[in-house]
Amino acid sequence: MSKHWAAVLLVLIQLHRCDCCPELCQCFSAAKVICSDESMKALPVNISEQVTELIVVSSGITLLNSSSFRENLRLTKLVVLNSLVKKISHDAFERLLELQELEITGNYHWLSFDVRTFSSLANLTRLLLNNNKISSLEAGIFDSLHKLETLQLRGNGLTALPGVLFQHLHKLQELDLSFNHISSVSADVFQNNSLLRTLSLQANSISQLPAGIFSHLDRLEELILRSNPISNLSAETFPSGLQKLILKKNALTQLPPTIFHKLHQITYLDLSQNQLSEVPSDLFQNLISLKKLDLSENRITALPGTVFNGLFSIKAIHLQKNKLSSLEANLLKDQHDMEQLYLSTNSLQSIPHGFFDNLDFQCVIQLHGNPWRCDCGLQYFIEWLSYNDRNVEDLTRVYCEAPEVIRGHRLVSVDKEQLVCMKNSSSEFQGSSVQNVTEIPVDGEDDGTIRCSLREVKGTASIQCKVTKCTSVKFQALFELADGNEQESFISEWPAPAGCSNGTFI
Repeated sequence: MSKHWAAVLLVLIQLHRCDCCPELCQCFSAAKVICSDESMKALPVNISEQVTELIVVSSGITLLNSSSFRENLRLTKLVVLNSLVKKISHDAFERLLELQELEITGNYHWLSFDVRTFSSLANLTRLLLNNNKISSLEAGIFDSLHKLETLQLRGNGLTALPGVLFQHLHKLQELDLSFNHISSVSADVFQNNSLLRTLSLQANSISQLPAGIFSHLDRLEELILRSNPISNLSAETFPSGLQKLILKKNALTQLPPTIFHKLHQITYLDLSQNQLSEVPSDLFQNLISLKKLDLSENRITALPGTVFNGLFSIKAIHLQKNKLSSLEANLLKDQHDMEQLYLSTNSLQSIPHGFFDNLDFQCVIQLHGNPWRCDCGLQYFIEWLSYNDRNVEDLTRVYCEAPEVIRGHRLVSVDKEQLVCMKNSSSEFQGSSVQNVTEIPVDGEDDGTIRCSLREVKGTASIQCKVTKCTSVKFQALFELADGNEQESFISEWPAPAGCSNGTFI
C-alpha cells in the first residue's frame, strides 16, 4: 500500500470515531461537519477541535444559547439552514470568538434576537440572515461588528430601518435589504458606510428617496431599486461611481434631464416597466461607458433623434413593449457595435431610409408585434432585409397590417412590386381632378370590377388599382423604350383578399 493511500485510510479511520463525527452528522473532512436531521433538537456537543465549519440543515433546533456550543471550539463558519429556530439569546455566540461567517437562513418561525446577540463576534466579516421572518431590528444590534463586510437581510418582514442601524459598519461593502416591507428610509441611514459597493433595496414599498441618500457613497458600483413604487427622482440622487443601476418596475413618469449626467462609469441602466411617456433628448448625455440600456415596457411614443448620441460603447438597447409609432432616421448613428436592438410590440408602421445602415451585421433585432404598413414607405426595409434577414429574430412573426389586400401576410413573403402607395381618395381613380394621374383602361370586359390609374410622384410611377369585387388581380408591366421597342419588365399577381367566398366578401 502506498504512503498516500495509507494516509487517506488513517484519516477515514479517525473520522469514523464517534468523538470526531457526531451522530446525525457527516464529516467530509477533519475541518467540515454537516448535520441534517429533523429529530436533532440541539447542536452536537462532541465536535472535534479541528472543525472550523459547521453546517446544520433542516434540524428541529428551536433555541440557540450559550450551552449550544462547548468551549474550545475554533469555528470560523457556522450555517443554520431551514430549521425551527425561534430565538437566539444574547450569549449564544460568546464562545465562538474566531467566527468569521455566520448564516442563519430560512427558518420557519418568527426569529427574535437580543440587542447583544452578536456583541462577541468581533471577527465576523459575513452575516447572512435571509428569509427568517424578522420583523424588526433594534438600534445597536450590529455595533460590535467592526470588521463586517457583507450583511444580508433579504426576505424578512422588516418595515423600517433605525437611522443608526448601520452606523458602526465602516467596512461594509455589500448590503442586501431586498424583499422586505420597508416603506421609507432616512437620508442618513447609510451615512457611515462609505465603502459600500453593492446595495439592494429591491421589492420594498419605498415611494420616495430622500435627497442625498446615496451622494456620499463614492465607491458604490451596483444599486438595485427594482420593484418599488418610486414615482420621482431628484437630479442629484446617484453617486458618480455607479456601474449598474436598476430602476425596473417602479412608478416613474418622468426623469430630470441631468439625472444621469455624472454616471461616466455606468455600464448597465435598467428603466424598464415604468410609466415613462417621453425621454429628454440629453438624458443619456456623457454615459460613455454604457453597454446596455433597457427602456422596455414603458409608454414611450417617440424618441428624439439625438437621444443616443455619444453612446459609442452601447451593445444593447431594449425598446420593446412601448408605444413608438415612428423612428428618427439618425437615431442610431453612433451605435456601430450594437448586438441587440429590440423594437418589438410597438406601433411602428415603417422604418426610415438608412435607419439600420450603421449597425453591425451581427446585431440581433426584434421587430415582431408592430402594425407594419407594407407600401412604398417600406421599400428600404424590405431591401435591407434581403441582405440581413438573419439579423431579425422571429422574422416569420413580422406581419403586414396594411394595406388590406395583403394584411396578415408575412413580411418575408411580400414582393417589392407589391409595395405600392395608395390613397383612399376616389378622385385618384377618376383621373380628372388630380395632377399627374392618368386612368388606365382595363383590357377585356370592363364591368367596373378593377379600376386602375397611373400616378407620378417625385419621379416615381405607381399603379393604383381599386378592386370592387372579391377577385385576384394579375398585373403585367410593359415598358416602351425611347426607340419605340417594347420590353416586358415583370408580371405579378395579387391573390384575392382573405375572407372571400364565391366572389364576395364574407
